[in-house]
Amino acid sequence: MEQPGLRLFGSSARTRILLATALLEQSYPREVGRVAAVPLASAQRIINDLERQGVLASRVRGTQREIRLNPSYFAAGELRALLLRLSLADESLVHAVESIRRRPRRAGKVL
Repeated sequence: MEQPGLRLFGSSARTRILLATALLEQSYPREVGRVAAVPLASAQRIINDLERQGVLASRVRGTQREIRLNPSYFAAGELRALLLRLSLADESLVHAVESIRRRPRRAGKVL
């Protein structure tokens, strides 16, 4: 059985990209694609499309492009709340986001 809301935003890939972006808060297209289990080229195309529509916002830091939900989007708060609620139905996505290391390990730390 298909997860609830998986095609709410047109396709399962598009929905997973939005869910991953909401969970990560601020990230990079490659990381969002990897977490959402979407090929990089598809993730970049979807992200560009969502950015043109005003749903996502990006900025360039050095050579990296950071993306996030657009806080200026007219329904930003409601969209974020909906995405966070929908993410509860996708345990694999939540687990993938939680497993990302956000800070470097201490030098010399034994694994």
